[in-house]
Amino acid sequence: MSEYKLIKDCDIYTPLKSIKNGSILVQGEMIARIGMIDESKVPPQTRVFNFKNKLAVPGFIDIHLHGGGGIDFSEAPPELIESALKVHLRNGTTSLLPSIMTAPHEQVLKALKNLVSVRNKGKDIPEIIGINLEGPYISKEKSGAQRTHYIRKPSTAEVKDYLLAAEGSIRIMTVAPEAEGAEDFIRFLTEKGIIPSAGHTNASYDQTLRAEESGIRLATHLFNAMRGISHREPGAAGALLLNDDVYTELVADGIHLHPSIIDLVVRVKPIDKVILVTDATKFFGIKKGPAFTSDGKLFGSTTALGVALKNMVQFTGTPFKKVLRTVTLNPAKLLNIQDRKGALKKGSDADIVILDKEFNVKEVFVKGKKVPAN
Repeated sequence: MSEYKLIKDCDIYTPLKSIKNGSILVQGEMIARIGMIDESKVPPQTRVFNFKNKLAVPGFIDIHLHGGGGIDFSEAPPELIESALKVHLRNGTTSLLPSIMTAPHEQVLKALKNLVSVRNKGKDIPEIIGINLEGPYISKEKSGAQRTHYIRKPSTAEVKDYLLAAEGSIRIMTVAPEAEGAEDFIRFLTEKGIIPSAGHTNASYDQTLRAEESGIRLATHLFNAMRGISHREPGAAGALLLNDDVYTELVADGIHLHPSIIDLVVRVKPIDKVILVTDATKFFGIKKGPAFTSDGKLFGSTTALGVALKNMVQFTGTPFKKVLRTVTLNPAKLLNIQDRKGALKKGSDADIVILDKEFNVKEVFVKGKKVPAN
């Protein structure tokens, strides 16, 4: 018989509605009831968690992160990958897409197999809901921290190998719209169930428009490693920002993007198309502040999604209730898993984060199981 838990006396943000002093009844891994629950009707021997003066929100979903706790997903064996994932879980991320950077073909295959092994056998980790390939079919001019000598032109044969190694779990792939054969390649990704994302690109505005027509659905960390907006050439960033059908990743650490640029994005782009990501590197959880490559290029982020969420409120003046969807419901809708992730409702996975009034993560439940503090 499934164990029952009652999370009570907290303000709930689903995030589409708020419930003052509400409760969540969890049965096993799923939410059984939510709202104003009559405790006399709660099953006996239910474990009760009182979170008075706290907030209950859906577990965070990170669609773009490369590691943590000193570990890089592209290089580490399964047991170390598990350790990195637990660092993110303790920070409120209950579902994620581990991301692999540009690398030799055989290294990508090995990394994919390691991640699949963790997905299938890992314990007490966030749910791996897919894998994100950030490359290798990107622009050398806008490579950012990625290694340029492994960048290559799009190859459907390679991607077929990747899908086999990943057991079909690749959900997002970054491609530069100006890459050779990019438009046909974007259509190929869509046919294979992979979300094409435009990023690490020096594409013009018109090139990006054609890529959008071919099926681009996401912008990889908008503005970063991307041709920016000029008054005579809006560039890739302009085309992606102005298309209301395209989701946009933002790294809201106050370093990757100036706060005013984040404010600009939410004024132009519908909030339901904005997704906060960590773009976390192996330094996540062991270092604060920006990391750089040996040649001075900004290297990912060390900022947790919960902190990015607070930054969004501060940078844009947008209410927390509205911004919350950028780390919950929006990524769930992009990935078409909103039936079980991204919102607190009956029948959804019991992925729940408890915050204090300052929006700091205090407790985490993943599929109904309370996560240890350490």
